[in-house]
Amino acid sequence: MRADADRALRVLRARSDGAGAASYAQLYFESLLLQLRDLVTAEAQPPTGAYQRLVAHDAARGGDLLATLRAYLDAFGDVNAASAAVHVHPNTFRYRLRRLSEVSGLDLADPDARLAVHLQLRLYERDGG
Repeated sequence: MRADADRALRVLRARSDGAGAASYAQLYFESLLLQLRDLVTAEAQPPTGAYQRLVAHDAARGGDLLATLRAYLDAFGDVNAASAAVHVHPNTFRYRLRRLSEVSGLDLADPDARLAVHLQLRLYERDGG
C-alpha cells in the first residue's frame, strides 16, 4: 500500500498537466512506464531497432519521422487525425509513413512491432508525451 502511494505520488509529480489527486489504480500504467524507464536508465540500455534508426535518421537530417510515428500510434492508425495533429496533408502523412518504414524497417502492420516502438517512444522521450 505504501509503495503504491509512493508510486502514485511520483507519477503526479512527473506529470505536466498539474493534476493534483488520483488513485494508484488510475495511475498504474504511468507508474509502470516510470518503473520501466528507471530500469532502462539503471542498465544504461540504449534505444534499439526501428526506433534507434529513426532517431539517427531524424538527427542526421533534421527530420520529422519520429513525430509522424508518434502521431500515427497516438491516433491508433487514423491517418486523418494523425496528419491533423502534425499539421500536414493526409497524403504527405502517408508518404512519411512509407518513408519511416523504409528507413527503420518497421512493419506497422505487426502489432508486436508497434508495441515495441511505442514503448521506446514513451521510455526514451523524456516528456513521455
